Amino acid sequence: MGQPFRATINKIVRKVGFPIALVGPYVYNVIFFSGITMVCCFLFQRICRRFLDTSRYNYMRDLSLIAAWLVNAIWLGSSSTRFVVLMAVIAAVAGMWHHIVQRNTLYYVYACIGVVFAIFGPRISFIGLPDGQYIYLSDTASIVLSAFWIFIFPVVFQQLDNIPGMTGHLLAISMSLLLIVTVLSPQKMDDAFFMSCTGLALLAVFWSRHGHMYRRLGEALSAFWGVLIAGTSSIGVSKGITFSALLILPLGLFAIPLMETSLHFASFAFLSRPQGAMVFYRKLISKGMDHPSAVRCITAVCAIIGAVIALFQLDGSRGTVLVLSGILFFSGVTAIPLFRLYRNLEKKSQQKGLWGIHIDNVSMDYAVAKVRSLIDAGSRANLVATVNALALMQARRDMRYKSVLQRSAMTLADGSGLVWALRFLGVPVQERVTGIDFMARLTRLAAAEGWPVYLLGGTDDIVRGASERLREKYPDLILAGCQNGFFDPSESRAIARDIRNAGAKILFVGMGLPRQEIWIDEFSEELGPIVAVGVGGSFDVVSGNLSRAPESWQKLGMEWLYRLLQEPWRWKKDIDLFVFCLHVLVTRVRQERIGEDE
Repeated sequence: MGQPFRATINKIVRKVGFPIALVGPYVYNVIFFSGITMVCCFLFQRICRRFLDTSRYNYMRDLSLIAAWLVNAIWLGSSSTRFVVLMAVIAAVAGMWHHIVQRNTLYYVYACIGVVFAIFGPRISFIGLPDGQYIYLSDTASIVLSAFWIFIFPVVFQQLDNIPGMTGHLLAISMSLLLIVTVLSPQKMDDAFFMSCTGLALLAVFWSRHGHMYRRLGEALSAFWGVLIAGTSSIGVSKGITFSALLILPLGLFAIPLMETSLHFASFAFLSRPQGAMVFYRKLISKGMDHPSAVRCITAVCAIIGAVIALFQLDGSRGTVLVLSGILFFSGVTAIPLFRLYRNLEKKSQQKGLWGIHIDNVSMDYAVAKVRSLIDAGSRANLVATVNALALMQARRDMRYKSVLQRSAMTLADGSGLVWALRFLGVPVQERVTGIDFMARLTRLAAAEGWPVYLLGGTDDIVRGASERLREKYPDLILAGCQNGFFDPSESRAIARDIRNAGAKILFVGMGLPRQEIWIDEFSEELGPIVAVGVGGSFDVVSGNLSRAPESWQKLGMEWLYRLLQEPWRWKKDIDLFVFCLHVLVTRVRQERIGEDE
């Protein structure tokens, strides 16, 4: 069907001097057609982006990715590669069904796909050893091993996808290493080259979908790529081809996810409280490493393991050693600084404060990562307070409010005046973490993770307006509910229970200080395992009722004046700012006197 077309293209390319003989006609056709596919998919994305909303745009991109795989397989693939892509499409349909039904028992569907693949597709017929020996399998053993191999990867990929960005980054590394191993191998591996080259090309053009640090692929795409990776590796050890690196390489690349997923499912059978997957990732996050750094760190570690295994499996030629050594070097350059960051994070997050109130010396990234670890722990309600100068003045007068802040999981410095005071008094503070910016970061993360969010505070119009704005900005956000903050105190316990029954993981409370923090602390048992964040007047800004101070005003520390111009009735509260400055100066004088006495 494509011979006349290819012949015409070959004539054109010969005229411009492209050395087809250097790479071979099949390799050239794969590279050329992959390039054409990339251009078509890129243009299709631009058109969809212009005319479709976000959810439909993502859906059309997923369909175009699967369609591109099918077209390439039909046009250039062999019978084996066509079968692999077909089974991957069936796995994608099963993943979509899995997403709709939301039952873990549907993993048996992937087991059925594995059995069908093992019976009719390329089968793992032997296992190659590093010393050149081979263990040949019986038909029954070959079918069982092949079926399990195809089954496990969609499951692992769906577990990986619980961490946004992780699957895409590991896919990029795995396809790159598979392509390098295939090219550097002295054996002819046309099918494996086609799969890895096409996969890498489509990952590149759809990288905004796969490499997004705060968006999941979903069950369908995860299952699709899982079967593709497993099928590509099984092609290399089928039909008598004595090449086992394609089978061993994924074991190294996905060694950490495979091990953690196995332990996760084993815990269901042997433990009363099952352990979650991706323990390594959660450990990095619990120490304060931000999400993108944790993903890059794990990707680098997996790349190092995969490259080492590839070095042992290949023939050790000079080109092979140079290329894979380069991968090891760059992976190490990425991983080592991140591990140093991991070791130093606890030292940087020491709690120091002012007037008996601790202020967490953390960055925005650390604070967001800390919330993730609190949600993963899921044992009780945790208060995250965002305080400014006025809050500290209130805490000096209100001992109950002060004790609540002392028990909080985190107390963040919100307010340029407070940050100035802390630095003036020698109290370390990494950066200002504003309540509204913190709320935006958590909302984006909640949308990516599928955590339900509840809004409490403000008037009916304001809290509903805020919820609508958040839905528009984050289409994937699950809004568990919203409630105005002007309710009778006798209704508090019932409202707290409603929030818990709604399944919310994050609660934003905008009832003003100190009421919001005291309310969270008082009804923490009724709220259950949740992270509750006091955000003050953020709902007013999010809903559009108030405008935020321009960036120039923020840099000058004049946000209080900008808000005073919008709400003149606040002038009595803002008098406390001058009193706060006087207390800071007195505290500084006392510090100097103590220093002189010593």
